[in-house]
Amino acid sequence: MATLDGKVALVTGGAGGIGRAVVEGYVEAGAKVAVLDRDGERLGELADTFGDNVITTLGSVENLADNQRAVDEAVKAFGKLDVFVGNAGVGAGNLSLAEVPLDKLEAAIDEIYAINVKGYLLGARAALPALLRTGGNMIFSCSIASYRAVDDGTLYVSTKHANLGIVRGLAFEFAPKVRVNGVAIGVARTKMEGLAALGQEPLDAVLPGAEEVIPLGFIPEPGDYAEGFVYLASDAARVVTGECLWADSGFGIRGIGSPAGGRNLDPDLLEA
Repeated sequence: MATLDGKVALVTGGAGGIGRAVVEGYVEAGAKVAVLDRDGERLGELADTFGDNVITTLGSVENLADNQRAVDEAVKAFGKLDVFVGNAGVGAGNLSLAEVPLDKLEAAIDEIYAINVKGYLLGARAALPALLRTGGNMIFSCSIASYRAVDDGTLYVSTKHANLGIVRGLAFEFAPKVRVNGVAIGVARTKMEGLAALGQEPLDAVLPGAEEVIPLGFIPEPGDYAEGFVYLASDAARVVTGECLWADSGFGIRGIGSPAGGRNLDPDLLEA
């Protein structure tokens, strides 16, 4: 079983959703965790829940200074940094490129790339010196949208494709000193922040009818993804780099006529 005893991690966007589940999973696995997030209220709740196991930094992944401050505070509090998790991200309300108003298009593109792509790169660069000292690793929240067009809209899909490029590019650039991997997340029962440029409120990450088209037949909770992040952060994954762990509930093997081919399997019939 993967363990993170004695390790220190920094998770961006760790105050809610998938990020919070990763924080909880890391603490349960024995790690100390620093969190960078722009939601001060949820950061306070996180600190109350996990006590001395977690420290928080209020800031935005869009700014190099905030990323560096989060790294510095993690090292000051816990003495080192072993794991960087780039997770903070926003969606675009499933809007297609044609549906984004022209007068807001440039601002929408700038915002989603600043958080979903620039934020990953700034965080990686800020964390690199500390990770080189520990022989640590980086993990990025990717998506099934990192591999194919989905209903989330091209603004979002293009950033997730870029995230996969970040995983592969940095894995090469930082080897053999630092491992770099990702987790290709499917759907989860959570909310995703929308774009301020478009006046969007947090959006339900699960589209209507999703359960019927998922081969495994259920909507995962954020916590269902945490163990993948624990494994990749642990020494159990010491031979793994440049990879993206698929955790898509079977979207990649969907059939045309049916999402799953085994729904009518009956053990009694098989034994006849």
